[in-house]
Amino acid sequence: MRKKLSSALLLPVSVLCALLLILGLYRLNGSSMIIGTASYTATQAAEPKTSEDEFNSWLKTIFQNQITANTLNLHFTLADPSAADIPQYPVTFGELSAQNASSELASLENIKKELHTYDTSSMSLQAQITYDILEDSIARSLDMAPYFYYDEILSSTNGVQSEYPILLAEYTFRSKKDIEDYLDLLSQYDTYFSQVCTFEKEKAKRGMFMNQKAAENLITQCRAFIPEDSENSFWETTFKERLEQTVKLSAKEKKNYIKKNHELLQEHVYPAYRRLIAVIKALKKENQNSQGLCYYEDGKKYYQMLVKSKTGSARSIPELQKMTEAQRNKNLSELALLAADSSRPASSESVKRQNDEDQSAPAASYSTIPYKTPEEMLEHLKTKIQSAFPKAPKARYTVKNVNEKLQDFLSPAFYLTAPIDRFTENCIYINPGNNYNDIELFTTLAHEGYPGHLYQTVYSYTVQMPPIRYILYHGGYTEGWATYVEMLSYDYAGLDDKTAHALMLNQDATLSLYATIDMGVHYDGWSLADTADFLGGFGITQTSVISKIYQAIIENPANYLKYYIGYLEFLNLKEQAKSYFANDYSELMFHTAVLNMGSAPFYILEKYMVKYYNAAK
Repeated sequence: MRKKLSSALLLPVSVLCALLLILGLYRLNGSSMIIGTASYTATQAAEPKTSEDEFNSWLKTIFQNQITANTLNLHFTLADPSAADIPQYPVTFGELSAQNASSELASLENIKKELHTYDTSSMSLQAQITYDILEDSIARSLDMAPYFYYDEILSSTNGVQSEYPILLAEYTFRSKKDIEDYLDLLSQYDTYFSQVCTFEKEKAKRGMFMNQKAAENLITQCRAFIPEDSENSFWETTFKERLEQTVKLSAKEKKNYIKKNHELLQEHVYPAYRRLIAVIKALKKENQNSQGLCYYEDGKKYYQMLVKSKTGSARSIPELQKMTEAQRNKNLSELALLAADSSRPASSESVKRQNDEDQSAPAASYSTIPYKTPEEMLEHLKTKIQSAFPKAPKARYTVKNVNEKLQDFLSPAFYLTAPIDRFTENCIYINPGNNYNDIELFTTLAHEGYPGHLYQTVYSYTVQMPPIRYILYHGGYTEGWATYVEMLSYDYAGLDDKTAHALMLNQDATLSLYATIDMGVHYDGWSLADTADFLGGFGITQTSVISKIYQAIIENPANYLKYYIGYLEFLNLKEQAKSYFANDYSELMFHTAVLNMGSAPFYILEKYMVKYYNAAK
């Protein structure tokens, strides 16, 4: 998570949830395949298995093995594990080590062999697409396995150092067992962080440690999680609040739990951060590459695989670069036409918008938006999307502000995923430090809420996919969908048509700048000076802003591509549907088909699009 770089040039969203925390929970070099610590041995079959019931039963076993390998992931995926035939499970953060990764790979190879004993050609569409998605996830995980140390467990936007505290602060206490599991996790905090420290030391030995600026940012971030006043810290206040909401706890039990929580924080959590700070300080000068991934051995090859994994796009980097540039040029041309046809100064110069007060503002009057609170905006969005999107199940939500002390280090907004078996309770976090104006808040809530992450998540639970589907993360689909509907939301905001369209084009164009820089830095080897030259062509010249953009992209390779390339792939998928179905095309059917297919790489969505569209009629 990062400081605000610019209100226009900062992607305004990030899903924060256990399902999406592949980084710290079941991480295998940035791949999207969930890998647990439990071993799995394949069976041998003389002939292909064709029973869908048998296939689903096997998928359920895989799900159970993987979901219990990390208690955070389990807790945020299932409210009641016993109802999913998981009566017992170890309490653990999992294990981060090369040795464990090696054993996980062996298990993954066995899963692959077992998967190939099934023939889904006569099974349902759901079984067929699940087979393809699982096979693809396994293949990408195996391909990326040799690049274990290319990954970064302490990423500034989604590192364990900042995401685990938020997940623990939102760890719902539905029973005494949940409280005890939570406290057990706290007792293991320093042990897990020791593994993180070992991982970083190994990266340093290989010349792959983060650059000094990233290390300094990380140290500052870690210090924010060590409170000066422990008893009034978010660690303790959120714990007490959750205890108060837990039924059937006596006053004595609450007092004992509060005492235990305080002790564990002092003995395990805060020391974990202090040790991490010390290790990062000691390694800070070990960095041998302050630029993009392409400067590492096989770095360009790794980046190409990383982009495919994060975006779900099968296109080459040069193809993605051309696609991004073409979309940006189209947007800027349309903006120029709007400027020529309107008294409002809507033009390509609007991409210059920066965080600083003295920069030119976007071309629009935001005071025309009648919705002022997040709740009003979300309720309005729920109403506006009804004609173009399938009906979602009823679900409640809470909008919370990020803790004041953490605002500088967390994303501008994020949605916390609800459990599969209790999706009626949802939470969206807004970071007041981002200083949203009305239209920015409105479109951000569209991204995080309706018809974005919250809507897409709760709708997917009604499709009744095999549970394994819900723990296979595809960032291009998830963030691409949210960015796609964010762009649509400008038309829902109550602005006049020209202003709404100009703002959408501006947002599209500015997000494209991030995508181009990401590929330029990590694939073509752009320096800070190269980045400055590129942005200078769009009137962005502030040195401090450019440096922050460059550093954010250095620290989080391919992160921005999840949003923008995912968005462009949705536009491409939409055009394919329009071309194929012609007069039979409708927005409702397209969105229904996309949502019914569920999270997947785009090359798999393309394969099944027509069948799912026809099934949605």
